This record gives sequence, C-alpha cells and structure tokens, in this order.
Amino acid sequence: MAKPSLTDRPAGDDGMPRSDQETWDALYSSPVESRRSGALYNAFSYPTKIDPEAIAVFVAAHTSPGDTVLDVFAGSGTTGIAVRLCERPTARMLGEVERLGLDVQWGPRHAELYEISVLGALLANTMCSPPPPEDFERAANEIVDAAQREFGWMYETRDDAGDPGRMRHIVWSEVLTCPTCGDESAYWDLALEWDPVALRNDAPCPHCGEGIVFADAARACRPAVGESNGDVGLRRVRRPMRVYGATGKRQWSRPVGTADLDLLARIAEVALPASVPDRQIRWGDLHRSGYHLGINWIEDLYTRRNFIAFGALWEAIEEQPAELRDALRLLVLSYNASHGTLMTRVVVKSGMAGLVLTGAQSGVLYISGLPVEKNVFQGVRRKTRTLCEAFALTACGSARVNVHCASSTRLDLADASIDYVFTDPPFGDFIPYSEINQINESWLGRVTEPDEEAIVSKAQGKDVAAYGALMKSVFAEVGRVLKPTGAATVVFHSSKPQVWSVLGDALTNADLEVQRTSVLDKRQPSFKQVVSEGGTRHDAVFLLTPASGDARKYETDHAEVLADVHARFGHEDDQRLYSRYVAGCLQQGIEVAMSAPEFYRLHVGGAYR
Repeated sequence: MAKPSLTDRPAGDDGMPRSDQETWDALYSSPVESRRSGALYNAFSYPTKIDPEAIAVFVAAHTSPGDTVLDVFAGSGTTGIAVRLCERPTARMLGEVERLGLDVQWGPRHAELYEISVLGALLANTMCSPPPPEDFERAANEIVDAAQREFGWMYETRDDAGDPGRMRHIVWSEVLTCPTCGDESAYWDLALEWDPVALRNDAPCPHCGEGIVFADAARACRPAVGESNGDVGLRRVRRPMRVYGATGKRQWSRPVGTADLDLLARIAEVALPASVPDRQIRWGDLHRSGYHLGINWIEDLYTRRNFIAFGALWEAIEEQPAELRDALRLLVLSYNASHGTLMTRVVVKSGMAGLVLTGAQSGVLYISGLPVEKNVFQGVRRKTRTLCEAFALTACGSARVNVHCASSTRLDLADASIDYVFTDPPFGDFIPYSEINQINESWLGRVTEPDEEAIVSKAQGKDVAAYGALMKSVFAEVGRVLKPTGAATVVFHSSKPQVWSVLGDALTNADLEVQRTSVLDKRQPSFKQVVSEGGTRHDAVFLLTPASGDARKYETDHAEVLADVHARFGHEDDQRLYSRYVAGCLQQGIEVAMSAPEFYRLHVGGAYR
C-alpha cells in the first residue's frame, strides 16, 4: 500500500484537533517567504541565517501563548527573535498569516536556544535580550567619539583638488610575481580595463613581455615579524592604489599619492592597542595553499590602520556600563568581518563605468586580489542605526529566551518539556562555521571548540558517518524533550544524497515521523547556494511529530515520488523541485537516490526524461 500524501489525509486521523490540522495544511501547502532584508536580518551577517519574521509565522502556527520553543542549532538566535516577535507581530508577519489563511494566537512564548558557537551565543543573547535602544545609541556614539579623538587622523586626507577631506575607502592591490622573470607587478595594473570597467584573466608581464595567467601566478610575500604575536614568517605584499573620499558632501576619488604613503609610514610607527587579538588562524577546509600564503594570524587579515581602529573601539567599550558592553561588542563585530578586514572587496559588473564596492562574501574566507580598506569609524557609526532599529523590535515584552552556549547532544531540559522545535541544522559540509567565526571570536578571546560541531570536514576528520552520529545524538535529545503532543519544524538543504540519508536516519532513530513538507521561499539565495556545484536555492521544510506507532507498511518507490513531484509541482524551477523531491523521499521513508546535478539533468522543461 502506498503511503498517502499527508495533505490528502482526513483531518483528525492522527488524533489532532481539526483546527490544528487545517492550520498546518494551510502553512505547509504554500511556501513561506524568507527575505534577506530589514533591520533584524541586517543587524549581523551570519551564514545561512533565516528571516526571523518567517520563523515567527511557523512559531505562531504551531504554538499558543505561554508555550516553550526549542532550537537545537540556534545560530545567531533567529528563533529566539521570532519568539519575541510573536508578542508584537510586525506588519509583514500579519500579512503572511493572512495570505496563508492561518488561525494563530499572538502573544508571548518562551524559548530555549542551544548553540555551540561562542559568537552565535553572544548574538542570540544580545538580540533576544537587547538594551534600551536609546541607551545603546548614546554609548555607541561615545565609543566611536573616543576612538576617533585618538585615531581619527588616520582617515584624514586631501581631495583631488588638494583640499582637506576624509577617507571613505581605499582599494589595495595584491602583487603578482611573474613566473618567467620573477619581477613583481600590481594586480590592479595588470588586470583592470576601464571604460567600461572589466577584469582580464591574463596579461603580458610589463618587464619581460611573457604572459601571466593571474590564477596561476604567485602572490608576492616578504619575511616579516608580526607585531601582535612576534611570529617570524612570510607576510603578503599589497599596495594601495586608489583613494575614495569626501570633502563636505562632495565625493571624489584619485590615485594614491606621496602624502598617502607618508600617512601609512606614520601609522606604521603607532603601537598596536593591547586589545587586538594575537591568535593564529586555525585554518581548515577553507585553506588554499598558495592562495592563503602569508595569511597566518588574525593580524594578517587587516590593514594596520583598521587593526588599530578596531582595537581602539574595543578598548573604549570597557569604559561603558557593563549592561551595555555585549551590545557594543556586537556592534563592532557586526562591522568587523563583513566590512573591516581585507576580505572586503570591489567587484566588476557588466556595463558599469567604475568598480562596485561590496563587503566580504558570507560563508567563505575569500580575499580578493583587490581588497578594500573602509573607514571603520564611519562604518560603525552607520551600523549603529541598524542595530537601534533591530533592538526596538525586540526590546520590550515578557517572552523569556534562555541561551545556552553548549552542545545539543546533551540538553539540560526535562523529558517531554518542549511544545515545539524549530531548527535549521548545519548542511553537512556546506559551511565550516567555527572556521569562519574565529575572526570575530578572536576579539572575544575565546573561539568555538569544534569537537561536537555537526559538520562534514576533512580538516576535522569528520566524514558523513561522523556527521550523522552527531545529528543522531542531537535529534535523540529532540525526541526526548518533545511533548507527545508537540511538533518540530526542520529546515534543511543539501545537494548530496548521503547527507539526506543521515538526516533521515537521525529522525527515524529519534522516533520522529514526517507529517508534512514544504519549501522555504528564499527570494535571494545565499552566495554559496548560487556558486556551489549543483546548489539548491530553496530549503526543504519538514513538519515532524513523535511517531504514532502505526505499524502499517507503505510501498512507495522512487518512481512514484518523482511522478508525484512532477504532477503537483512541475511548473516550479529545478532548484525548488529538488527540495520537493528530497522532502517527498523523507516523508515516504525512502532513500534520496539522486544528487541535485543528477536531478537537474533528469528534469528538463517541466518534464522528466
């Protein structure tokens, strides 16, 4: 007998009240939209983060005021934010509930968040229990003022007419070594074409005339001593190429001149603040030999100017009241990894007259050949406004959110104490969180220990089986603490069948069964979802409940799942269809047999070959 699609099952056949059945049917029959915008989303960049307003719709649909919600992979705390939003729903939440036709009760819920990451726990604690926005704004301006009084001169410059101005950012260039003659040239000079702007992949060496393929060329390095750590080793050579600044309200740009180089020489004589981290980078799966040559310490990810500026801000935080310091640390770190390091970059866009400024790429440790040094004080001051807006949305209310910086393989929670779980587990080898987070965590003085990080990682010696064992331990705890009448929503994404297989095994081992499936409608996919081979741009969503003990056997095969997906959703794009396909496999209790690339080759033009 084939297992029926649960959207076709009669309400109440698993003992649930009909109203809950109808609400769940409505919620999972149409994708919930997850946006990558707004103050709550933009307050802090964190890989694979889900829109908290989208999570709040799930929380409201599965719980009542007073219920307790658990997230076992809390990340930056978006489930806790969602719980707080349920007390004061936003206009978008109200609109989404109306669009889906959901019957929900708004009001305070409570949350237990477990997150192994030191950075994630700080984010979750601060965003879910923020200080009064007006107190935070005052303190934020004070720390920038204090740091600027001491080091604001580092960003002073002159414009293209020779008048005093301030630096907005400087584009630097890596230096390439010609494989034929050994002479060095700035990547900027070799690669850039102007009017319209474009990047070449190769060019003749200006010294010997032989061709240089940039992807294969060595980056120039010099022996040097790291000041923050005393390490004697190679350091990457970079040259400043163009200054972008402002004089009054007028913005301008010009080539780097003698005065700019003199300023850099003056900065080189300034002692580093005692607060800067002296930690060696713990390279793992993201390390590329050659490409990351000369980048060994946290110090190597910064220009000296910005390393000093961040140190000054960090020390100024200690002069503020204790109850505001975590929020101020969050402010500085929110700008740090995304905009303060040499991972900040410019990009070339077709038809544009100039270079386009952007931040670091989320989920990777990519350092461009044309890194950008931004004005830290100016950037942190701007970021203050975003955090104030976010804090205003979650600062009030009676919801209780407890954040545990601990492994979810051992939950300090009573059996059958949780009403609802919403979680977004790590996707196998998709994001090495602890390797990425170490940049910000180094400033906190403590980095995440990766022993129980649920990840597929060659560097950590964790294969799919090791990842699966950790997932099994976590979901066993979910099954233990979930009430018999409770439910769990799991959001997941992978293009690899073996990763889906261990997720299915973890759910089965925990006596959790799939009741409904859907997809999360990500209007703007993440960088890694776009560039990953066979990437899937929509996450699968599963509604789980404790197993009912129904001994009926279903005989659904792989072909039936494919046919069902095609019949019901054939009009959707390939990426969303793959999420539908894997969701159908897990719901029917069969293995995912195809990777995303295999599925895309099979599905052509709305039909299957």
